[in-house]
Amino acid sequence: MPLYLNELAPWERKNEYYHTIQLGKDVNEQTLVIKKQAKAMLASQLATTNSIIASKERISEGIDSLVDSVDRLERVGQSIDDLQSTFEWGISEVVWQLEQNRTVLKNILEVLMSPLDNQARERRIRAKEAYDNGWLDDAEEEYLESEKLNKFDFSIHISLGIIYLFKKIDKEKALSYFEKAIKYAKPKSPDMTRDALLYKALIKFDFGEIEEAEKFSSDAITLSPNSLKAYYQNAQYNAQLKNHIKSIDNLEKIIKQDKLYCLKAHEDTLFDPIREYVNNLFKKLKEEEKTKAIKTYDNIIIKNKKMDLFFEKYSTKINISRVVNNSQQINRDIIELKKRLDRNSLFDFIEINNIYLPALINKCANLYQSVENEIKEIIYNAKLAIGNTEYKRKKAENEHLSNIEEYLGKTGGFILIASFIVPAVTTLLVTDGWEKLSTILFCIPIISQISSLVLLEQFIFNFSGLSKDSDGIVIAWSIVIYLITAIILFVISKSISKAKMNRTIIKTNIDLGDAKKIINNANSILNEFENLLKQ
Repeated sequence: MPLYLNELAPWERKNEYYHTIQLGKDVNEQTLVIKKQAKAMLASQLATTNSIIASKERISEGIDSLVDSVDRLERVGQSIDDLQSTFEWGISEVVWQLEQNRTVLKNILEVLMSPLDNQARERRIRAKEAYDNGWLDDAEEEYLESEKLNKFDFSIHISLGIIYLFKKIDKEKALSYFEKAIKYAKPKSPDMTRDALLYKALIKFDFGEIEEAEKFSSDAITLSPNSLKAYYQNAQYNAQLKNHIKSIDNLEKIIKQDKLYCLKAHEDTLFDPIREYVNNLFKKLKEEEKTKAIKTYDNIIIKNKKMDLFFEKYSTKINISRVVNNSQQINRDIIELKKRLDRNSLFDFIEINNIYLPALINKCANLYQSVENEIKEIIYNAKLAIGNTEYKRKKAENEHLSNIEEYLGKTGGFILIASFIVPAVTTLLVTDGWEKLSTILFCIPIISQISSLVLLEQFIFNFSGLSKDSDGIVIAWSIVIYLITAIILFVISKSISKAKMNRTIIKTNIDLGDAKKIINNANSILNEFENLLKQ
């Protein structure tokens, strides 16, 4: 491998997509430009990748359909780490400009600057302003003066390291400043220490000290085990050392977290010494994702067929029409998913497993839940109907008892009133002369009832002793007749009320039977459905 002592290495130069990215713009504008150019670079990488990584159909869908990756690029303004596979050393100056404006780093630097006097603060502020505007000679001067006033500010050393590496092309001096940054950043910021270590590893690699470069990138991983760019850089150096096992292991880790590293590694010439292993990794990952996708797809197909049979079997017995449309949509999604499976590429399988299958599983889950809710609603309504029916039956029974009490009261009232009127009127009609005065006896409470009872007693027990032509027997007959009439009216009213109650009870018994039958059928269907879900 050629050495790059006094010039930028190919991997340190700006690629054609990032040539417009340079200092002199504000942070928001820089962020927008990086997002735009990163997407353009990804689109180009996707268009030229091999069929193992992405099928023709997948390539034609473009970068915007890489939902997770595009969303991640939208967060670049919040965390520069979200560049991940789109990071290039050639834009380090601008990346550092963005990094210094992150809240986390600004808070750390504020603590470092708090004990400084106004002169030191002014120097530091002027240095950053010069750097942001691209006045790197002025920035160098101000940073060197700031270093004298506050040598513990690791950001000063990183800034000078970047200036000497990419602007002055003085890699020895850049290396010395990154070493200082490592020393002073370590107690304050693992992320900044990691970045300084990666810059140091980069320079060591330029000098041909690949083992040293590999060591420092490993140290960066230890400090920041979630840093994909640290793993990728370490994989590059191990590839150059032909340590294919460690290189492929690291590459596999990062591709599983960000599939776009496939595009980067596919074009990266630093992996050429182990290119066969890299291609085999792509094939291996594709087969793993394929196996996972097909297994899940087959399970969905089997369950969906059983569900279709279930819907067909019970569509006439219970109302599940509301879920039929969703079931048909799922069948259409399954057809589209099969087309994606047939594309047979790593990206297609990753997206099937991470996007399309979860979406389909969620649709199926919603469908199954709606069916279960539909059946449970039928059971609930039937139980509600049973409650209402039992209430109606109880109400009819109570109304019948209430009617009997009412009829008894009315009958008693009728008898009481008639006990005055009937014998009095009869006495007036059948007696002559002074005997009519006996009518008064039937107008006086208690005496009237006693007189009626006496006549009834004679009528019942001494009927033969009464003259058939006597006035007493006529009055007695009138009393008997109104009593019989009252009893007959009571019996008729009671019979009518009971008949009404019986009709209600018969109807409620039928309704109860129907409701219980519905519940039994629905419970049976629900059990069958739940067993299907468990399979």
